[in-house]
Amino acid sequence: MAIYRVAVGEVAPELSHGSQAWTDLIRDLERLRPDLFVLNELPFGPWLAARPGYDRDAWRACVAAHEKGLAAVHELGVPTVLGSRAVDLDGRRCNQGFIWRRATGLEAIHTKQHLPRSPGYWETSWTQPGWQRFQTARAGQLRVGMLICTDIMFNEHARQYGRDGVDLIVVPRATPPLASHQFEVALQMTAIVSGCYVASSDRRGTDSAGEAFAGHGCIINPIGQTVAATSFFSRVAVHDIDTDFVRGQQQRYPCNVVD
Repeated sequence: MAIYRVAVGEVAPELSHGSQAWTDLIRDLERLRPDLFVLNELPFGPWLAARPGYDRDAWRACVAAHEKGLAAVHELGVPTVLGSRAVDLDGRRCNQGFIWRRATGLEAIHTKQHLPRSPGYWETSWTQPGWQRFQTARAGQLRVGMLICTDIMFNEHARQYGRDGVDLIVVPRATPPLASHQFEVALQMTAIVSGCYVASSDRRGTDSAGEAFAGHGCIINPIGQTVAATSFFSRVAVHDIDTDFVRGQQQRYPCNVVD
């Protein structure tokens, strides 16, 4: 059995290194002392997909903001941090999932595969799915997988992670307030069909482009129960996850149903 303390957050809508929001996040993590922290989707700078048309300078600024932020991620004081970043890969602009470990640095593990095209979320104008997808990674004794925001709407990926022996699926998000209920249900189903814990973080508030985000970071156990959640007054939430619970649930319904 392994017990691992996981933290999620509802993060400032335009996080930047050295800002008050960055300092507050460091203080919260120092107090709660997690082993692993999940950042939200593309946490540094404004949400580019609020704009329907691609802008090269804005994209380059976003990539630079993520390079700067991730160069300072050690300041959070957490052994393992996961999230997503803007990056150019083999001629594609990608929303790339990463795991950062204090001991080994940054490792790419996924690129967002399912890209919305709707008001406020014109993601197909800005990014493309990359070739790297749905890999697993080690975080201490945990086996971890990642789904980025809309990826969770497709349960086959979560189910495969469960079959691969994953303990924790992390979900960086950028969720509009009107979609909160849909994403809450989708996160619960991600846990239920995989038998994994699910840990998800989001932006909270309105950014400089006027785009609003729901917040509500949460941790869900392998039977779909929310066991920790953020709020306006508690921007970081933690839960100690138990790998024995995962192994047991992955042998039970619905995880044991044969395709």
